[in-house]
Amino acid sequence: MEIYEVRFLQEALEDLEEIVLYISRNNRTVAFRIHDEIIKKVNDLTVFPKRGRLVPDKKMSQAGFRMLFSHPYIIFYRVMERCVFIYRVLHGSSNYPVLYEKILLTDGEE
Repeated sequence: MEIYEVRFLQEALEDLEEIVLYISRNNRTVAFRIHDEIIKKVNDLTVFPKRGRLVPDKKMSQAGFRMLFSHPYIIFYRVMERCVFIYRVLHGSSNYPVLYEKILLTDGEE
């Protein structure tokens, strides 16, 4: 069984931190539970890197972006060679196609 490395890009780390800080204002327990759920889903990508589905946006899917759900958040990532790059962790209500260009600007691996 092949094992893939998972790397969080800086914006994804910042997204995760903002999620935890925002939720912890009301409930620290829930904030850490959500954090742990997201991390578990991401860690599952080490064995099943194509577990998430291709992003429905045509440009993003052509660029190989996949999405994995951790309700109510969406984890955006790409698999390149033996590495899974986590680009963003956004609330499901986000207008992610608008963020596409910004996502590509954070891609230091292309």
